Amino acid sequence: MTLLVDVGNSAIKWAHLAADGTVGDAQRQSHRGVAGIASRLADHWRDNVARGAAVIACSVAGPEVVAAVEEAARTVDLQPVRWLIAQRSFDGPIALTNGYRNPAQLGTDRWHCMLGACSTLNTQRTMNSLVVVNAGTATTVDCVDANGADGGKARFAGKFIGGVIAPGVRLMLESLALQTAGLPSANADFSDNAADFPDNTDAAIVTGVLDAQAGLVHQIWHRFAARLHVEPRLILTGGYAKALFARLSMAADIEHNLVLRGLALRAQTDFSNER
Repeated sequence: MTLLVDVGNSAIKWAHLAADGTVGDAQRQSHRGVAGIASRLADHWRDNVARGAAVIACSVAGPEVVAAVEEAARTVDLQPVRWLIAQRSFDGPIALTNGYRNPAQLGTDRWHCMLGACSTLNTQRTMNSLVVVNAGTATTVDCVDANGADGGKARFAGKFIGGVIAPGVRLMLESLALQTAGLPSANADFSDNAADFPDNTDAAIVTGVLDAQAGLVHQIWHRFAARLHVEPRLILTGGYAKALFARLSMAADIEHNLVLRGLALRAQTDFSNER
């Protein structure tokens, strides 16, 4: 068994990777503003993760959260955590090239999210170019140009050509509450407040934020479609994927836990001899 760990800006997610390649249900622990993260994780893992299990992880959080994950792994007798970063390219069940000017600068969450999305298309036996949206604390919109079948191999092959990063739903809501004198703190979880023509302030804020996010996705998707001369597939993931999905006018699919799926792909390929 391998423990996969995705350390995001606000929360830590983890799942088990079984020997047959199955990824278990994801669990979640918030860390933003939460004390005692190491002990909380250890409590979660103590009776649910086999002693001596490998730990494959990625992180976009600060060093104190990274240290808490490592401490929790030591506490419950897991192997030292292996922290993965973005690669210049991945060559395994799928092939993906990192088109960043400096590949190492690409966020590890974005890279593994794209790996997870491409792996999903590979499983579905589709070779579409795609736009991958991760709607979390930050919203990222990344474009993967598919090359089609890779030299006759029956696998997805493509190149990440670029993408954008913007404040996510929660950050946009918080900025309005903190930087204005008269606007209340609206709750993004009440996405039912979104309306075409809001008639109250909470609905106006939630709709404005969600439509701003949807507008960003529309802009990048249409720009990529114009480059391709064909419509790319649109895949959403992250905590606000469902709320964002409801405000989009084009077809999209929601796929959960893509970062963990990308980590699973790396674990099965890069460390297959050690599992």
